[in-house]
Amino acid sequence: MSTTVLLEQAVKAQKAKYPSGLSEDDAFELFCATNILKNYELSYDEVSDGIVDGPKDGGIDAAYVFVNGQIVEEDTDLSGFKKPVDIEIVIIQSKNQDTFKEAPIDKLAASLPMLLDFNQAPAMLENAFSGDVVSTFTRYRAAFGKLSGQFPKITIRCFYCSKGTTPGKACETKANALSAALQKLSGGNVTLKFVGAENLYELAREQGRYVASFPTVGSPLFGTDSFVALCRLADFAAFISDPSVNNRLITRLFEANVRAYQGDVEVNREIAESLSNPGSDIDFWWLNNGVTIVADKAQFQNGKMTIENPLIVNGLQTSYELHAFSQKKKDDKRSILVRVIQEKDAAKRDQIIKATNRQTSINASSLRATEEVHRRIEDFFLAHGLYYDRRKNFYKNEGKPADRIISMDKLAQATMSVLLKRPDDARARPTTLIKKDADYEKLFPAGASVKAHPLDMYRVLAEALARVEAYFKTATPKIDRKYKSNLKFHTLMVLLWDVTGSNRLPPKGVANINVSNIPTAVVEKSANWVRSQFDLAGATDQIAKDKAFTAQLVKNWKKP
Repeated sequence: MSTTVLLEQAVKAQKAKYPSGLSEDDAFELFCATNILKNYELSYDEVSDGIVDGPKDGGIDAAYVFVNGQIVEEDTDLSGFKKPVDIEIVIIQSKNQDTFKEAPIDKLAASLPMLLDFNQAPAMLENAFSGDVVSTFTRYRAAFGKLSGQFPKITIRCFYCSKGTTPGKACETKANALSAALQKLSGGNVTLKFVGAENLYELAREQGRYVASFPTVGSPLFGTDSFVALCRLADFAAFISDPSVNNRLITRLFEANVRAYQGDVEVNREIAESLSNPGSDIDFWWLNNGVTIVADKAQFQNGKMTIENPLIVNGLQTSYELHAFSQKKKDDKRSILVRVIQEKDAAKRDQIIKATNRQTSINASSLRATEEVHRRIEDFFLAHGLYYDRRKNFYKNEGKPADRIISMDKLAQATMSVLLKRPDDARARPTTLIKKDADYEKLFPAGASVKAHPLDMYRVLAEALARVEAYFKTATPKIDRKYKSNLKFHTLMVLLWDVTGSNRLPPKGVANINVSNIPTAVVEKSANWVRSQFDLAGATDQIAKDKAFTAQLVKNWKKP
């Protein structure tokens, strides 16, 4: 059986997990992006949001910006990153064709020099490229501008994917010329890689299971499904680094919804000081609490701890500082204390996360994923065939269908849009909505007030948002991406107004909506009306993020 046939079978198998209604070309596009970016541990939403294929795409099918391996969103706080800083942009062309062709490279050669040239005026770019393309490269420019004082290392990685075997000499010559031109323009490391059927098939064969190991200093202490070990600083730095991408920190190792790197704060300055200026005959682990890892499986053999699906739930700040330190000094003989706990049970993991993080000063909001309200939502959703991804990519890695998975961030966006009438905030702050305690309490109240927010309300919001997203993806004629990326939360809000005949929806009113009974024609009507209002207002990204546009919707909406 040929590799092309195997690849087509792999795409077909993956397509069953993707959002429904995708064309063969769209499925191939998502397949390529998902597998190329596998080590970045992106969610389905994050991968989909980076797909910019469409009119005025400049030959770019998908594009992503990363700083130190973390994806840069519109509301990403860049101030927390410190030297050494790696800024990376990944550009993907996905052609569901049997050969590599010169035309896609020619398109990149015409567009990338403009998009990467900081001397190009934004207005000029907006005339030549779609809003999604300009937005991605604006984030790249913003990251470089904000972090220029850190003298960041720039990496531009281009991938041309097809079902071909090897590119012809003309393709290779043009690719080499483009790489050289972009390297001269950006001052960074530029690669353009052809990814054919065999490469794509091998990427798809890799499983979500992740296994890593580190050598220990002597034998660890053993407990019930637990180990306490010492590890050389250099060995632990290697354990948390990806040698295939400039020894970048492997962000998938860290509990995504518990903590974030706190940047230049006192505790991190103290950790950095103890790393850079060790006292005489003082080991690092004497001065530091070390790290705690929970894992699906762990064993000690031949002087190494081997861990399946490790997750560092405490010690993120230490790990970040150690990773940065290791880039300067790679042969440090001091040790770090590592606790490894083998535990698959989600409730017990939450207990470990809470207990280990209570010992340091952390904002209460950092532990939100472990709160009872989110566990209740997750359990309730499971009974209705929905998957609440309070642990990022937990259900993606289990192979659940993408359009039945909803993240904490997206549920917060949907809830804010409908209950608080703030779809503009949901659009503008996709990853930071629940950082403010005042907003969080309105969306996910605790204590006695939690009864005011029925679990059915969250289910209705998740299912209604899925209906809106499905419509935008499958509507004929095809809807421009600028509407999909800007208006889904505005449309969700208006759809529920149209269904209930009221633009004042309390939580219990939302909970009583039967989403399965909403005709597609009503979804289409709501979406078309929001689009018409958006066009009247100017149809820009900034309009969608402006509360004045939401006020316009409230004012102009009329009861059906």
